[in-house]
Amino acid sequence: MNLRGIRRSGPRWARRAWAAVRLLRPLNVAMILVGVALGGVLSGGVGAVQGVAAARLLRAALSAAMIGAAANALNDVFDLEIDRVNRPERPLPSGLVSVGAARGLAGVGTAGGLVLAATLSTTHLALALGVVGMLLVYNAALKRVALAGNAVVALVIGTALLYGGWAVGPPGPALIGAAFAFLTTLAREIVKDIEDVAGDAAAGARTLPLVLGVGASTRAVLGLLVVTLLLTPLPFLVLDYTGLFLVLMLAADGLLLRALWLLLDPQPEQQARQASQVMKAVMAAGMAALALGAIVQVGG
Repeated sequence: MNLRGIRRSGPRWARRAWAAVRLLRPLNVAMILVGVALGGVLSGGVGAVQGVAAARLLRAALSAAMIGAAANALNDVFDLEIDRVNRPERPLPSGLVSVGAARGLAGVGTAGGLVLAATLSTTHLALALGVVGMLLVYNAALKRVALAGNAVVALVIGTALLYGGWAVGPPGPALIGAAFAFLTTLAREIVKDIEDVAGDAAAGARTLPLVLGVGASTRAVLGLLVVTLLLTPLPFLVLDYTGLFLVLMLAADGLLLRALWLLLDPQPEQQARQASQVMKAVMAAGMAALALGAIVQVGG
């Protein structure tokens, strides 16, 4: 039986187990793992995945992934009433995972991530504590404040690259990837708010689309995507990345243009979910281009 079959008609224990996995948002966690690994590669080239550096980078990636998974679980606890309207099939509103279990998973993930951070350096522990604090404030208050919550999420994702870069060497080169991740994540978070406007309004949230309107929020996203598009050649122009990077980045640019096209719809809220998925693919393609470009440029 495939996963869709388990979700719909599998044994209750199997549906509960799969719901617990979904609660942690494995695709988002995978993006964090990739982001930390990318930060390491940007700072250390192929040497980042060899010997002692590889062991440190693995610990950094697991630390960040555990903290990210914990934050995802806690996010669903705070969003329970909104999800009853927007996503009743999610683990908590569907009743497959209890609020207590979600809090327990969040606690275990946070503790594990901080312990791993402490084994790396005091800088990593400080960064991890800062991220945990930001995510707690975000879930408790900022997610209902126009733009502020979006910026926190984008900042956390960008920090993942610095976290990985710092594990293997000077984090300066990882700033390139962090900036790309910040811009694309910020744009995607606003798009998700556009998608959720009905449920957010019912819950009394004050997201950007509810404060400024869907039209103004869409224009803000379009502006962020255009800036990102214009900045994508910079590693080639400034940091001597090879033509391979430029070719690979064309895939990310194509996806960026697809997202732009979707959001130019007269009713962008109807295209928001698809645009959000396309923008997730933009991040994956951009990270792959940066990683391979760094490996070639650093010279392995």
